[in-house]
Amino acid sequence: MSCRRVGYAYLGRFPALEDVSLDVAAGECVALLGANGSGKSTLLKLLDGLVHPDRGQVLALGDPVTEDALADPAANARFRGRVGFVFQRSEAQLFSASVRDELAFGCRQLGLPASETATRVEDALDMLGLADVADRSPVHLSGGQAKRVALGSVLVMNPDVILLDEPTAALDPRTASWLADMLGRLRDAGKTLVLATHDLALAEALADRCVVLGEDHRVLTDAPTGRVLSDRDLLLRANLVA
Repeated sequence: MSCRRVGYAYLGRFPALEDVSLDVAAGECVALLGANGSGKSTLLKLLDGLVHPDRGQVLALGDPVTEDALADPAANARFRGRVGFVFQRSEAQLFSASVRDELAFGCRQLGLPASETATRVEDALDMLGLADVADRSPVHLSGGQAKRVALGSVLVMNPDVILLDEPTAALDPRTASWLADMLGRLRDAGKTLVLATHDLALAEALADRCVVLGEDHRVLTDAPTGRVLSDRDLLLRANLVA
């Protein structure tokens, strides 16, 4: 995935990104670091085609990510099958009547056979430890369980790229540790991961590189994780440490 000199402003007046370029290689894990309002979440949304830049270009898996391109149903289905997005707030992502239906939703939208969908759902329930809540409404889950369902709704699609917005936010330590371990296993399995996070420990554990966004919505640095996290002056400038 990549973007070239993208800029974006909400309502055309409130800058979120300024002249941002990024390259993510297949199988790489990249952490987007920055203070609240620096543009991390917006950059993820651009990569996922949820919003489109005012200027510049976004590419995913070799193809432009534009409003016109994603308007084609076949192209949109291919893209959504290969790129998954896990939202920061799980409740913004979950809407089906049961956990089982939630996990099956994406497969059904892609027109996968019912037997394959059922197999993928059962595998996800087992892998994520959700079998005992499979028939429960997502609104009746704990925060940790809801995060697992949100991740599962992406994993059943078997995407090449997984975008995660503040994946450990508001999670208890046990669930955060479980999630970090799961993401590590996905990285080791060759998935491409891009995660926006304030969690420097998570970035240290998972990321090959860190892209730091400043409060001016520009890239402060793009460097190997160890170099970024050892540069206290940089972290202070980015308002990532006090």
